[in-house]
Amino acid sequence: GTMSKAPDYRRDQAGADAIVAHFLGCDAAFLADLRARTSLADYASKLQARALRFEAWSGGRLAGLLAVYHDATMGAAYISNVSVLSEHCRQGIASHLLSACLEEARKLALREITRAVERANQGAIALYRRHGFSPLPATEGSRMRMRLQFSQP
Repeated sequence: GTMSKAPDYRRDQAGADAIVAHFLGCDAAFLADLRARTSLADYASKLQARALRFEAWSGGRLAGLLAVYHDATMGAAYISNVSVLSEHCRQGIASHLLSACLEEARKLALREITRAVERANQGAIALYRRHGFSPLPATEGSRMRMRLQFSQP
């Protein structure tokens, strides 16, 4: 394929419809897993209403989405979703979104951020490890939790 120009990174711009369209353009396995757990429309509305969203846009489409729920009083955040359109995979988008998310978490003075990852998803596990996450011993079937603790300034 031709070298596409770098996506445009934005915050909290996507509406629920754009989020659903994004999910439909993601990897088939990701989509099947998501649909097994929730309704796309309900999940998109919830993310749009309640999550901090780190977005990558390309050609008017939502190419990448990282959504995180945070509880300022608890000083904790949970990454609910990280997804990239199939044709934009392997371009460093997820890593860029994760860096932006962690930078924001530090600004919010959060203590920790967690993410549940499929054990079989070695690529995702490697990505979180590169960004400083460590696996937690607790298990949830096929999923494992990873955590990054921020050292307080």
